[in-house]
Amino acid sequence: MVDEKQKPAKSTAKTAKKIVLPSVIEMRPVVMKEKIKHDNEEEKVKKSLRNSTSEGVFNASASSITNTFITPLALELKATNAEIGLLNAVQNFANTIAQIPGAKLTEYYPRKSIWMLSQVMSKILLWIPIILLPFLSLDNPVTILIILMGFIAFFAGLRSPAWSSLMGDLVPLKTRGRYFGMRNMFTGIASIVATILAGIVVAEYGFSMIFIVAVLLGIVSIFFFIRMYEPQFKRVFFYKHTFSFKPRELVTSLSVNKALVIFTIYLFFMNFAVEIAAPFYTVYMLKDLQINYFWFAVLTTLGAVVRIFAYKYWGRFVDKYGSRKILVVTGFFGCFTPLMWLFVSNIYEIAALKIFDSFVWAGLDMVVFNYLLDVTPANKRPQYVANHNFFTGFGVVFGALAGAMIAEAVQNSSLLWFRGLQIVFLTSFLLRIIVLLILPKIREIDVKQSAVVPLRYVFWQTMAIEPAHGLKNSLFYSFRYPEKVVKELEDSVTKIRYKINIKKH
Repeated sequence: MVDEKQKPAKSTAKTAKKIVLPSVIEMRPVVMKEKIKHDNEEEKVKKSLRNSTSEGVFNASASSITNTFITPLALELKATNAEIGLLNAVQNFANTIAQIPGAKLTEYYPRKSIWMLSQVMSKILLWIPIILLPFLSLDNPVTILIILMGFIAFFAGLRSPAWSSLMGDLVPLKTRGRYFGMRNMFTGIASIVATILAGIVVAEYGFSMIFIVAVLLGIVSIFFFIRMYEPQFKRVFFYKHTFSFKPRELVTSLSVNKALVIFTIYLFFMNFAVEIAAPFYTVYMLKDLQINYFWFAVLTTLGAVVRIFAYKYWGRFVDKYGSRKILVVTGFFGCFTPLMWLFVSNIYEIAALKIFDSFVWAGLDMVVFNYLLDVTPANKRPQYVANHNFFTGFGVVFGALAGAMIAEAVQNSSLLWFRGLQIVFLTSFLLRIIVLLILPKIREIDVKQSAVVPLRYVFWQTMAIEPAHGLKNSLFYSFRYPEKVVKELEDSVTKIRYKINIKKH
């Protein structure tokens, strides 16, 4: 009986082995296919990111040329101050409005197709009539320029949601900061070089030549972009972009996220006050102070360079003292840019002002982004950020329109010892000071050390002590003999070796 029971058991075991073994063999090709597919995906992503960096370099170069020299072109076409303000307002309005249909298009079309449509229209086709404008005998060339720039801004903004989504899917979260830091560095350097070269070329060959170069750079960028891989669209967030002006719903929104509402109100009015003067700094340099195009390009580049280095400086203090205190510091000193424009009269004074302005506004731009992340809940952040950007964007539009009307009204007027555009700058300064009254209402979200460090200490530390310390070190190391520097380094190495030997024994 025992033998009879054992035989079936043995037979069953053999059968089980026969069943399991083939299934393992059959699974191996599937696993290998999955591994090969994963490796291919990673390789595609790596190549796409390299191509994205190359595309960004050429596109940033093209944008730096067009953005820097579009206002000088308008002045060359005899634009009035009102038309300069309207030019900026139309571009900002078109770019803001484009975000909504741009996001909607991603539901129906591939993101690369949306980018291509945007690129062809905003970087190539619509620039052809602008290149021809200086050679055409038209009664209203500035009006045509404003309309064309409105369409260009619309198509440029149309791709923003698609591009952000595509890069979000391509760049791994753990390397996102490193990749975009590297990409921004290359695009920043390319922008600086392109701006300076354009300043040299425009003086010799005119605006049409530099815009032709910008179009060619835009075409080259397409060849890198089409090589990028588009992964399957990851629809993570589902929400509708809605607004309501009903008093009851506004009160509800205020009670749900009061900090965000106050922050949005502050930026709306701050953007309004800033844009009253911002479009006219270029006009003031070129028309009133008679700065040539080469030095105009150099001064613009100087501001960009200062911003690159200032971001790291302010990032350290944001981590140390929290977003709100740095927002107060940079928001306060950011008010004085238009006031300083009242007293500049030469290239050296403008350069000093550019350094100050870029240094302060680099910190303000950084802390605005950080505070927005702090004040928005992660699960609803896309919706909150979209609404915040929409409303603050209209502050820019209304500010540019108001600045245009004021500039046109006071172009032949005087107030005290100020005249023309100086009155516009004074108005912007006074409005910024008034907007400062909202800052104390903004509360701290990320407390860090801000509860124990007084605000006056942060003011002195960020705007006086640290900059003075850095300047002292720069001067100290710049004017010493190389032999002395080498000797000090050798002495330091000797001391370190001595301490290491002491620890070993």
